[in-house]
Amino acid sequence: MKCHLMTVGILVLALALYAAGLSAPSLVLVAIGGAAELWFWVRAMRGGRTART
Repeated sequence: MKCHLMTVGILVLALALYAAGLSAPSLVLVAIGGAAELWFWVRAMRGGRTART
């Protein structure tokens, strides 16, 4: 469950950065939002599992 909360948090972060970047013309915020969204999709496709030893 904790992994799901982190994944949702990443998505919310991406959306917030997109909104901030679009309201105040800042390419940096949009780029960081894109990176956060990419991180979200990587976690979503992997299922949020990490290798544990």
